[in-house]
Amino acid sequence: MRRALKAFLVAALVLSGIAPAIAVEPPATAAVEVANASTAGAATIEAVGTPGPTPAAHPSDPTNPEDRIVTIVFGGDLGLGGSNQPVLSSGALRHGKRHVWSDLTSGIAPLVDGDINFANLETVVTERNDLRANPKAFNFKSHPAGVRHLIDRGFNVFSLANNHALDYGESGARETVRHLESLADYGLKAWPGLGVGREQAARPADVTVKGARVRISAIGIGGHGLAVQKADGDQQRAGMLNYNRTGDYYETIDRLADAEGDLRILSVHYGTELQVRAARTDVSKLRDEALRRAGIDIVVGHHAHVPAGVQIVDGKLILYGLGNLLHPGMQDMAGFGICRDYGLLIRVHAVREHRRLAIRAVEVVPLTDMHILTRPLKGEAGRHRVEVLNHLAADLDAPDALASGVRFVPMPDGSGLHCMPGADREPGRIGSLCKGWEPPRPPPAELSRRIASSCGGSVVARSRVGSDDERRAGRERARVSRHRPDAPGAGSLLSSYFGW
Repeated sequence: MRRALKAFLVAALVLSGIAPAIAVEPPATAAVEVANASTAGAATIEAVGTPGPTPAAHPSDPTNPEDRIVTIVFGGDLGLGGSNQPVLSSGALRHGKRHVWSDLTSGIAPLVDGDINFANLETVVTERNDLRANPKAFNFKSHPAGVRHLIDRGFNVFSLANNHALDYGESGARETVRHLESLADYGLKAWPGLGVGREQAARPADVTVKGARVRISAIGIGGHGLAVQKADGDQQRAGMLNYNRTGDYYETIDRLADAEGDLRILSVHYGTELQVRAARTDVSKLRDEALRRAGIDIVVGHHAHVPAGVQIVDGKLILYGLGNLLHPGMQDMAGFGICRDYGLLIRVHAVREHRRLAIRAVEVVPLTDMHILTRPLKGEAGRHRVEVLNHLAADLDAPDALASGVRFVPMPDGSGLHCMPGADREPGRIGSLCKGWEPPRPPPAELSRRIASSCGGSVVARSRVGSDDERRAGRERARVSRHRPDAPGAGSLLSSYFGW
């Protein structure tokens, strides 16, 4: 009887298409160029104005220490609308209430200050409200005017490969491709992971900044895979490659490995929602295959909607999960304990050395209120979340794989800092940032116990029924299940159902 009931529940969730719904002024940076060849045709964005002037070229000066530094800002899951909400050119809707673009981004605007500013755009991009949504619980779309606003705030690279890219079917995916191609005229430099046809979806983006060439690929989960084109004239489907398909994954990392460049970044939508530790199979794919075998320099992960640890592998970097960045369609995470109640923005500083970029320092900024008005966690609250990352780092120490979990020094403002050996001797701002840096000391015993208790086991969230008013009346309580993320059944739909 119990087995039959479980089978019935799983079948019901599959049929309902359950998906997770935990679910700035532009910085004065160097000119960035990208090769994102258009395949969907030119598009215009009526609601967002006209393109601004093209920035003047910024020639690299090898005698200027700052011209040797490339800073990349990484943010997590990003969207501009509630689930199954209509899109507006003037702002995003959450529970029917409109929030103007400038309010949504006011808290993170000062943080978007890199030469490359990345986020996972977990939404369809369209101005249409007549697209048919998939028959599932959570479907996200965002107006291109909102994405234009994000670009005005400084974001210039979006990953599009995720489990919401096809929320409105292939028509929605084509809409996203059309609008992102148009937004290149407004400052968008790259948007890997989604395409019309397999070649475009798998193609590494090509971004040049301060004379350094950065290549970026993205792969996600959900939706359909893309077949190899059979003959000229065949209709190509819009979509993405699938992380869970072995051939798709190896094609993505091998194409990125073969792409000429000074730094290679792989964006991966993977894993199980709410889990702060990657499964062993994912560690093998990301650490051993992407970094150690293929030579990719940075892997940035998302989908779990909670931050995971950071790992250094022979000078390369894995950001296992950044959590949410800004998304009105996601749930308020405040009730999920110190291990899961925040998001992350990560700033990676690299230096040009002999035609490559070497990572020299990493900053982390804990975030709160990612479901509506994201802002940094300041002071003690931020420092405690930095200690959570240090706690998770212990699981990532693997000397045999030349890997170690990254420990960050909690800073007075609530951020965290890690410096590579010798970074304090670098000229320019990296040397200033890392001057006097030493590995962090252990946190107080009481805080350690609190973090260990919150991070233990896996979280399975209970859904709630009722009206929107009832859902907003109180926080959802999480049930902690004491099993490993890679234990049998840990990746089931029952454990991944979350949100409202």
